[in-house]
Formats: sequence, C-alpha cells, structure tokens
Amino acid sequence: MISRIPKQYREQLYAIGEYAQKLGLKAWVVGGAVRDFYLKKNTLDIDLAFDGNQESVAGFCVKRWGGDKRKFSQFGTFRVNLDNGLKLDMVRVRKETYPYPGALPEVVFSKEMKDDLFRRDFTTNAWCLSILPQNFGQSYDPFGAQKDIDAGLVRILHDKSFLDDPTRMYRAVRFAGRFGWKLAPKTERLLLTAVKEEYPLLLTRERFCQEFLKVLREKRIKEIFSLMEKYDMLKFAWPGLHWTEAMQRVSSPEARLGLMVCSLGQSGENFLKTLHLSKELTQQIGGAWKITQEKMCPLGNITTLQGEILQAVLPGLPQVALAPCFIRGGELKGFGLAGRKISGALDRVRKAQWNGEIKNREEAVALLMK
Repeated sequence: MISRIPKQYREQLYAIGEYAQKLGLKAWVVGGAVRDFYLKKNTLDIDLAFDGNQESVAGFCVKRWGGDKRKFSQFGTFRVNLDNGLKLDMVRVRKETYPYPGALPEVVFSKEMKDDLFRRDFTTNAWCLSILPQNFGQSYDPFGAQKDIDAGLVRILHDKSFLDDPTRMYRAVRFAGRFGWKLAPKTERLLLTAVKEEYPLLLTRERFCQEFLKVLREKRIKEIFSLMEKYDMLKFAWPGLHWTEAMQRVSSPEARLGLMVCSLGQSGENFLKTLHLSKELTQQIGGAWKITQEKMCPLGNITTLQGEILQAVLPGLPQVALAPCFIRGGELKGFGLAGRKISGALDRVRKAQWNGEIKNREEAVALLMK
C-alpha cells in the first residue's frame, strides 16, 4: 500500500511514525484517509491513531512544520492544522460503548487496533496503514474494507450500528451517493428497519442537523437526495422536504440550505429555527425566505447569499426585483401620505418593482401619482 500513499504526504507521515516510535508508540493512518488513498482521491484530512498518549506527537508536528493544535478533551483527540493545509486528527486507540441508543459514545482506551476499527461506521472506513519505519505502509484490514471498496458496497460493522448511532444512516447514503456505491443487502434491510422504527428521533436535533448539513456539502447532492427519498429519510429533517432542481443551480451548502427553506413555503421559517445555525446565517436565509413569501422587492440591499438563493428559487425573476425599493418610506410624506397610506403605497411600489412593471425611481414616482 505504500504506492497508494500520496507522495506529498509520505515524508511527513514517515517522520511522524519515526517520532512515535521513539516514544514507544505504534502509529497508523486510519479510516477515510486510507479509503481515499486506495481510491487515489485527494484529501487534506488524515486521521492518525496511536496506542498511547499522542500529545507529544501533535506538538512535534507543529514545531516541525508550523501550524497549530487543539485538544478535544471529551474524546482525547488532538486536531493539528499544518501551515501547508494538511489537517491531522490524532486519536488514541480506543473502544466505544453507547450507554443508550443515540447517545454520544463512552470511550475506553485500548491497545488493540482491531477495537478501534470496530467502533467505526462502515467496513470501508475500518482499515489502517502503519506509519512506523519498519513496516511503513503495511495494511491491516480485518473487516474486508478493500473487498467492499472494490465491490462498491457500504456495509455496517454490526447489526446495532444504526441504533447505536443513527447519524450513520445519513452517512451511509452520503457515501453511497458520493462514490456511486450501493448499500450491502443486509445493511439496506437494517436501514429500512431504522427508518420504520424512527431511529433518527433518538438524536438531539443539534446532532441530527450537524450530520444532515454535511449532505449539503457533497458534490453529488442529487444522487444523495435520491437515496434519502428512496429510503424515506427526508421526513426526519422536516415534513414535506424533497429534492428540487434548483439545488443544481447553486454550489454552496448555505445556498442549498436556503433553497430548502424557501421550498417549504410557510413552514420554511419554522424549519430554519430548528437548524442551530449561526445568528448571521439564520438572518440571511430568513431574509431570503421572507422575500419569497412577500413577493415584493427588498427595502434595502440584499447579501450575495440571498441573491444566489432567490435567483435559484425564482430563475425568471426580473433583475430589478432584487434591487432596493426605488422609494423610501420617509419620502412618501412628501406625497401627502400619512399612517397606513404610507405602508400601502410602499407595498404598491415594491410589488410593481418585483413584477418588473417599473424599472427606475422615475417610474415609481409616476406610479404613485396615478
């Protein structure tokens, strides 16, 4: 497997393995990076596993190549961001148990790499390569990852996998869609059972949304949505949610999310409130949704994201419809208007501008003088 490790990473990975060996540690590249190496796909995210405390290794990487490190104390993970763009997640070999379905796992450190691989989501991610100098690139594949990759199959590692962690249901279709794979027959049956028994409802809404939003970052979004519709999984995100061709007209996950909110009509605002987004993003998407509901031009300037969402949702919309209203509310007093007549006149201009019936301020004034 040495030949499958990208040349630009070999020197760094060898040096990390050499340093780990000096500390008396075993070290592996593990998970999705091994899969991507085998498929000859570029990746800047590499997971590394060690059979002991890896903090010194994280410090070594930053000192040698520059960057920064961050510790996630809950799972004993170090994330190292190197100056060359490479991201390393460094974990200790561990077992995981789930105190109840849908819970975050409880971690127990282990010395057996098979334990660490068994806790992973699918066989195709349960594969590792040693980076120690004496056996650099040697593969350990106890669950048939290479065989399933060659066959194009997504296979869970045990029958309770979806119950332990229902986010794996969405990862299953995400990987199947991304790589053009299929679910292994038993895995598909267990997924259908998980949908029928509503396993995703065991998750907190925040955890569910974090996993669902990963779908929106995928390039083969249509294929993934097709699988979610096939297995009736979209209902857990929101009732009535479905694929729309407008999703093909945007590329950013934020715009795709905005399209989904707008496609739901009146219930879109309630869906948006459940997504645990940042305040700024919520406001931007909410602003675009409001414009689609009002069907009037905006009062002020819209953001680039809002413009992308609205043009995708309503591709035939006149360009002038998204420009700020030609008349300001304060100006209408000069037309002899007061109270509700001001808001009524303003809405009249905004609707005409939205429909492309007026093209500039002069035409807006003429409309009000009729």
